[in-house]
Amino acid sequence: MRKLNFVKKTLNLLGKRELIWSILGIFIVVQVFFAIEMGNLGSKLVSLEVREEELSRQNSELSGEIVKSTSLSTIENLSEKLGFIKPQRIVYIDSESTVAKAQ
Repeated sequence: MRKLNFVKKTLNLLGKRELIWSILGIFIVVQVFFAIEMGNLGSKLVSLEVREEELSRQNSELSGEIVKSTSLSTIENLSEKLGFIKPQRIVYIDSESTVAKAQ
């Protein structure tokens, strides 16, 4: 009952018109605040999408480099540059024969 009396007194003091304008003013301030925040979030989203596209492109390039660098022909060319050669003759060692024996 006390709260109801307080509301009635407030309405009488401020008047219905002032109360409506106060509520409307608060609503407008809140709307402007949220509009600004939405603009900020939108610009952040755009920058994140651009970054995602850039990272996806880099990922594709790096995947291509991995495939290229691990191909057998690339490894063969690199091994020849490092001095490795194809064997002229392959010697198989029997597991039963002794190659180097400690005495």
